Amino acid sequence: MTIAGRLKAHFTERLLPDAVFQIAPGHLSGIRVGRSDGSLKGGFVQPFRERPLAPSFDRPNIGDPAALEEAIAQGQKNLRLSSGTAGLLIPEPSVRVFVLAVDSFPASRKERDAFLRWRIARQMPLIPEDARLDYAVTPGRGARKVIAVLARQMIVWEYEALFEKAGFKPVLVASPSLALVNLVRRNGGGNGVLFNIEDETLTALALDDGGWSLYRLKDIGRPGALPAAEREENIIREAENTVRFLEDRDRSRVEVLWLRCAAAAEFGAIRERLRERTGLPVETLDYRAPEAWTDAHKALLAPLIGQIL
Repeated sequence: MTIAGRLKAHFTERLLPDAVFQIAPGHLSGIRVGRSDGSLKGGFVQPFRERPLAPSFDRPNIGDPAALEEAIAQGQKNLRLSSGTAGLLIPEPSVRVFVLAVDSFPASRKERDAFLRWRIARQMPLIPEDARLDYAVTPGRGARKVIAVLARQMIVWEYEALFEKAGFKPVLVASPSLALVNLVRRNGGGNGVLFNIEDETLTALALDDGGWSLYRLKDIGRPGALPAAEREENIIREAENTVRFLEDRDRSRVEVLWLRCAAAAEFGAIRERLRERTGLPVETLDYRAPEAWTDAHKALLAPLIGQIL
Protein backbone atom coordinates (compact mmCIF):
# COMPACT_ATOMS: atom_id res chain seq x y z
CA MET A 1 0.00 0.00 0.00
CA THR A 2 1.34 3.47 -0.87
CA ILE A 3 1.82 6.11 1.78
CA ALA A 4 -1.14 8.01 0.38
CA GLY A 5 -3.19 4.86 0.77
CA ARG A 6 -2.04 4.41 4.35
CA LEU A 7 -2.99 7.97 5.24
CA LYS A 8 -6.28 7.56 3.41
CA ALA A 9 -7.04 4.50 5.52
CA HIS A 10 -6.78 6.64 8.63
CA PHE A 11 -9.50 8.95 7.38
CA THR A 12 -11.84 6.56 5.65
CA GLU A 13 -11.44 2.82 5.90
CA ARG A 14 -10.76 2.73 9.65
CA LEU A 15 -8.51 -0.29 9.29
CA LEU A 16 -8.27 -2.35 12.45
CA PRO A 17 -4.69 -3.61 12.77
CA ASP A 18 -3.44 -6.18 15.25
CA ALA A 19 -1.59 -3.48 17.17
CA VAL A 20 -1.20 0.30 17.19
CA PHE A 21 2.01 2.00 18.29
CA GLN A 22 2.90 5.61 19.06
CA ILE A 23 6.51 6.63 18.59
CA ALA A 24 7.28 9.73 20.65
CA PRO A 25 10.64 11.32 21.54
CA GLY A 26 10.38 10.14 25.14
CA HIS A 27 8.61 6.81 24.86
CA LEU A 28 7.15 4.04 22.75
CA SER A 29 3.60 2.96 23.55
CA GLY A 30 1.35 0.34 22.07
CA ILE A 31 -1.93 -1.51 22.35
CA ARG A 32 -3.06 -4.89 21.07
CA VAL A 33 -6.45 -5.11 19.36
CA GLY A 34 -8.84 -8.01 18.88
CA ARG A 35 -9.47 -7.87 15.15
CA SER A 36 -12.79 -9.70 15.33
CA ASP A 37 -14.44 -7.25 17.71
CA GLY A 38 -11.97 -4.37 18.21
CA SER A 39 -11.56 -5.23 21.89
CA LEU A 40 -8.51 -4.09 23.80
CA LYS A 41 -6.16 -6.97 24.59
CA GLY A 42 -3.40 -5.08 26.36
CA GLY A 43 -1.19 -2.01 26.35
CA PHE A 44 2.24 -0.81 27.38
CA VAL A 45 4.37 2.31 27.76
CA GLN A 46 8.14 1.93 27.31
CA PRO A 47 10.13 5.05 28.31
CA PHE A 48 13.43 5.71 26.55
CA ARG A 49 16.61 6.14 28.57
CA GLU A 50 17.80 8.66 25.97
CA ARG A 51 15.82 10.34 23.23
CA PRO A 52 16.42 8.20 20.10
CA LEU A 53 14.62 10.48 17.66
CA ALA A 54 14.24 14.12 16.75
CA PRO A 55 10.88 14.69 14.98
CA SER A 56 11.09 16.67 11.75
CA PHE A 57 9.14 16.94 8.52
CA ASP A 58 12.17 17.35 6.27
CA ARG A 59 15.12 15.74 8.06
CA PRO A 60 15.80 12.15 9.16
CA ASN A 61 14.03 11.51 12.46
CA ILE A 62 15.74 8.48 13.96
CA GLY A 63 19.18 8.95 15.43
CA ASP A 64 19.42 5.74 17.44
CA PRO A 65 17.58 2.91 15.67
CA ALA A 66 19.02 0.31 18.05
CA ALA A 67 17.24 1.92 21.00
CA LEU A 68 13.95 1.88 19.12
CA GLU A 69 14.47 -1.73 18.05
CA GLU A 70 15.02 -2.67 21.69
CA ALA A 71 11.86 -0.84 22.76
CA ILE A 72 9.80 -2.49 20.00
CA ALA A 73 11.09 -5.93 21.05
CA GLN A 74 10.11 -5.26 24.66
CA GLY A 75 6.72 -3.99 23.50
CA GLN A 76 6.15 -7.21 21.57
CA LYS A 77 6.79 -9.17 24.74
CA ASN A 78 4.40 -6.97 26.69
CA LEU A 79 1.68 -7.43 24.08
CA ARG A 80 2.52 -11.10 23.48
CA LEU A 81 2.54 -10.41 19.78
CA SER A 82 5.45 -11.40 17.55
CA SER A 83 3.99 -10.29 14.22
CA GLY A 84 0.89 -8.96 12.48
CA THR A 85 -0.42 -5.73 11.05
CA ALA A 86 0.39 -2.45 12.77
CA GLY A 87 -0.83 1.13 12.82
CA LEU A 88 1.79 3.80 13.55
CA LEU A 89 1.25 7.20 15.13
CA ILE A 90 4.33 9.23 14.31
CA PRO A 91 5.28 12.54 15.97
CA GLU A 92 3.17 15.57 15.13
CA PRO A 93 6.13 17.61 13.76
CA SER A 94 6.85 14.81 11.28
CA VAL A 95 3.75 15.68 9.23
CA ARG A 96 2.17 18.88 7.97
CA VAL A 97 -1.57 19.41 8.43
CA PHE A 98 -3.66 22.03 6.61
CA VAL A 99 -7.30 23.01 7.08
CA LEU A 100 -8.69 24.58 3.92
CA ALA A 101 -12.02 26.17 3.03
CA VAL A 102 -13.04 25.46 -0.58
CA ASP A 103 -15.94 26.82 -2.62
CA SER A 104 -16.06 23.64 -4.67
CA PHE A 105 -14.12 20.39 -4.85
CA PRO A 106 -13.07 18.44 -7.98
CA ALA A 107 -14.69 15.09 -8.59
CA SER A 108 -11.71 12.87 -9.42
CA ARG A 109 -8.86 11.89 -7.10
CA LYS A 110 -6.24 13.14 -9.57
CA GLU A 111 -7.90 16.55 -9.88
CA ARG A 112 -8.33 16.80 -6.11
CA ASP A 113 -4.65 16.03 -5.51
CA ALA A 114 -3.57 18.70 -7.98
CA PHE A 115 -6.03 21.22 -6.56
CA LEU A 116 -4.96 20.61 -2.96
CA ARG A 117 -1.28 20.81 -3.76
CA TRP A 118 -1.94 24.13 -5.48
CA ARG A 119 -3.80 25.42 -2.42
CA ILE A 120 -1.16 24.12 0.00
CA ALA A 121 1.59 25.75 -2.07
CA ARG A 122 0.18 29.14 -1.04
CA GLN A 123 1.24 28.33 2.52
CA MET A 124 4.17 26.03 1.75
CA PRO A 125 5.73 27.09 -1.55
CA LEU A 126 8.39 24.35 -1.72
CA ILE A 127 6.61 21.01 -1.42
CA PRO A 128 9.19 18.18 -1.45
CA GLU A 129 9.01 15.81 -4.40
CA ASP A 130 8.50 12.78 -2.14
CA ALA A 131 5.71 14.41 -0.13
CA ARG A 132 2.57 12.30 -0.17
CA LEU A 133 -0.86 13.79 0.36
CA ASP A 134 -4.07 12.60 1.85
CA TYR A 135 -7.19 14.40 3.01
CA ALA A 136 -10.73 14.25 4.28
CA VAL A 137 -13.54 16.55 3.21
CA THR A 138 -16.82 17.51 4.83
CA PRO A 139 -19.88 16.06 3.08
CA GLY A 140 -22.24 17.92 0.80
CA ARG A 141 -21.83 20.24 -2.16
CA GLY A 142 -20.66 23.79 -2.60
CA ALA A 143 -18.51 25.34 0.14
CA ARG A 144 -16.74 22.68 2.18
CA LYS A 145 -13.82 22.16 4.58
CA VAL A 146 -10.84 19.96 3.84
CA ILE A 147 -8.20 18.66 6.25
CA ALA A 148 -5.10 17.67 4.30
CA VAL A 149 -1.99 15.86 5.54
CA LEU A 150 1.44 15.84 3.95
CA ALA A 151 4.11 13.32 4.95
CA ARG A 152 7.47 12.74 3.35
CA GLN A 153 7.93 9.22 2.12
CA MET A 154 11.52 9.04 3.39
CA ILE A 155 10.34 9.88 6.94
CA VAL A 156 7.52 7.35 6.95
CA TRP A 157 9.88 4.69 5.64
CA GLU A 158 12.20 5.31 8.60
CA TYR A 159 9.48 4.34 11.04
CA GLU A 160 8.02 1.56 8.95
CA ALA A 161 11.39 -0.11 8.46
CA LEU A 162 11.85 -0.59 12.20
CA PHE A 163 8.49 -2.33 12.59
CA GLU A 164 8.93 -4.40 9.44
CA LYS A 165 12.27 -5.62 10.84
CA ALA A 166 10.41 -6.69 13.99
CA GLY A 167 7.91 -8.73 11.97
CA PHE A 168 5.04 -6.25 11.59
CA LYS A 169 3.31 -5.07 8.44
CA PRO A 170 2.45 -1.35 8.78
CA VAL A 171 -0.98 -0.68 7.28
CA LEU A 172 -1.64 2.90 8.36
CA VAL A 173 0.27 5.98 9.43
CA ALA A 174 -1.29 8.91 11.30
CA SER A 175 -0.57 11.56 13.91
CA PRO A 176 -1.71 11.64 17.56
CA SER A 177 -3.99 14.67 17.28
CA LEU A 178 -5.95 13.23 14.36
CA ALA A 179 -6.49 10.01 16.28
CA LEU A 180 -7.71 11.94 19.34
CA VAL A 181 -10.50 13.52 17.27
CA ASN A 182 -12.29 10.17 17.45
CA LEU A 183 -12.40 10.40 21.25
CA VAL A 184 -13.85 13.90 20.99
CA ARG A 185 -16.55 12.74 18.57
CA ARG A 186 -17.33 9.73 20.72
CA ASN A 187 -17.89 11.98 23.74
CA GLY A 188 -20.36 14.19 21.93
CA GLY A 189 -18.23 16.65 19.99
CA GLY A 190 -19.43 20.19 19.49
CA ASN A 191 -17.93 23.55 18.58
CA GLY A 192 -14.60 23.70 20.36
CA VAL A 193 -10.85 23.23 20.32
CA LEU A 194 -8.86 20.08 21.01
CA PHE A 195 -5.54 20.81 22.71
CA ASN A 196 -3.06 17.95 22.67
CA ILE A 197 0.07 18.45 24.77
CA GLU A 198 2.83 16.04 23.86
CA ASP A 199 6.42 15.98 25.03
CA GLU A 200 7.42 19.39 23.68
CA THR A 201 4.57 20.39 21.38
CA LEU A 202 1.06 21.77 21.65
CA THR A 203 -1.38 20.89 18.90
CA ALA A 204 -4.61 22.87 18.56
CA LEU A 205 -7.33 21.46 16.33
CA ALA A 206 -10.57 23.43 16.13
CA LEU A 207 -13.66 21.33 15.51
CA ASP A 208 -17.27 22.09 14.78
CA ASP A 209 -20.32 20.08 13.83
CA GLY A 210 -19.32 20.24 10.19
CA GLY A 211 -15.67 19.24 10.51
CA TRP A 212 -12.53 21.26 11.19
CA SER A 213 -11.68 24.94 11.12
CA LEU A 214 -8.07 25.34 12.28
CA TYR A 215 -4.88 23.37 12.97
CA ARG A 216 -1.86 24.77 14.79
CA LEU A 217 1.36 23.18 16.03
CA LYS A 218 3.51 25.05 18.55
CA ASP A 219 6.79 24.28 20.30
CA ILE A 220 6.27 24.75 24.05
CA GLY A 221 9.62 23.53 25.35
CA ARG A 222 10.70 20.13 26.56
CA PRO A 223 9.71 19.20 30.14
CA GLY A 224 12.68 19.92 32.37
CA ALA A 225 14.32 22.21 29.82
CA LEU A 226 12.19 25.12 31.06
CA PRO A 227 10.94 25.97 34.53
CA ALA A 228 7.53 24.33 34.98
CA ALA A 229 5.80 27.71 35.39
CA GLU A 230 7.28 29.02 32.12
CA ARG A 231 6.26 25.92 30.18
CA GLU A 232 2.75 26.13 31.63
CA GLU A 233 2.48 29.80 30.71
CA ASN A 234 3.57 29.01 27.13
CA ILE A 235 0.76 26.47 26.90
CA ILE A 236 -1.92 28.74 28.37
CA ARG A 237 -0.89 31.71 26.24
CA GLU A 238 -0.96 29.72 23.01
CA ALA A 239 -4.33 28.19 23.88
CA GLU A 240 -5.80 31.56 24.79
CA ASN A 241 -4.49 33.11 21.55
CA THR A 242 -6.04 30.27 19.54
CA VAL A 243 -9.47 30.79 21.11
CA ARG A 244 -9.33 34.54 20.55
CA PHE A 245 -8.22 34.12 16.95
CA LEU A 246 -11.11 31.77 16.20
CA GLU A 247 -13.69 34.04 17.78
CA ASP A 248 -12.31 37.13 15.99
CA ARG A 249 -12.07 35.36 12.64
CA ASP A 250 -15.29 33.37 12.65
CA ARG A 251 -17.40 35.69 14.81
CA SER A 252 -18.65 32.66 16.67
CA ARG A 253 -18.19 31.59 20.25
CA VAL A 254 -15.99 28.62 21.07
CA GLU A 255 -18.13 26.51 23.40
CA VAL A 256 -15.75 23.97 24.90
CA LEU A 257 -12.09 22.97 25.13
CA TRP A 258 -10.88 19.37 25.13
CA LEU A 259 -7.55 18.77 26.80
CA ARG A 260 -5.16 15.84 26.67
CA CYS A 261 -1.77 15.98 28.39
CA ALA A 262 0.66 13.15 27.70
CA ALA A 263 2.08 13.90 31.15
CA ALA A 264 -0.96 13.31 33.37
CA ALA A 265 0.65 15.30 36.21
CA GLU A 266 0.31 18.48 34.13
CA PHE A 267 -3.40 18.08 33.46
CA GLY A 268 -4.96 19.48 36.65
CA ALA A 269 -3.05 22.76 36.79
CA ILE A 270 -3.36 23.42 33.05
CA ARG A 271 -7.10 22.68 33.06
CA GLU A 272 -7.73 25.11 35.93
CA ARG A 273 -5.70 27.88 34.32
CA LEU A 274 -7.42 27.36 30.98
CA ARG A 275 -10.78 27.68 32.70
CA GLU A 276 -9.70 30.88 34.43
CA ARG A 277 -8.16 32.52 31.36
CA THR A 278 -10.80 31.56 28.78
CA GLY A 279 -13.97 31.21 30.87
CA LEU A 280 -14.73 27.98 28.97
CA PRO A 281 -15.43 24.45 30.21
CA VAL A 282 -12.42 22.17 29.80
CA GLU A 283 -13.17 18.48 29.26
CA THR A 284 -10.89 15.48 29.41
CA LEU A 285 -10.84 12.80 26.73
CA ASP A 286 -11.97 9.92 28.88
CA TYR A 287 -12.51 6.33 27.85
CA ARG A 288 -13.02 2.93 29.42
CA ALA A 289 -9.72 1.26 30.24
CA PRO A 290 -8.54 -1.81 32.14
CA GLU A 291 -8.63 -1.33 35.91
CA ALA A 292 -4.87 -1.79 36.15
CA TRP A 293 -4.22 1.31 34.03
CA THR A 294 -3.30 4.40 36.03
CA ASP A 295 -4.26 7.94 35.00
CA ALA A 296 -0.75 8.28 33.61
CA HIS A 297 -1.22 5.21 31.41
CA LYS A 298 -4.63 6.43 30.22
CA ALA A 299 -3.20 9.81 29.26
CA LEU A 300 -0.29 8.34 27.32
CA LEU A 301 -2.38 5.70 25.54
CA ALA A 302 -5.33 7.95 24.62
CA PRO A 303 -4.25 8.55 20.97
CA LEU A 304 -3.92 4.80 20.43
CA ILE A 305 -7.43 4.22 21.76
CA GLY A 306 -8.72 6.99 19.52
CA GLN A 307 -7.19 5.30 16.50
CA ILE A 308 -9.18 2.08 16.98
CA LEU A 309 -12.59 3.66 17.68
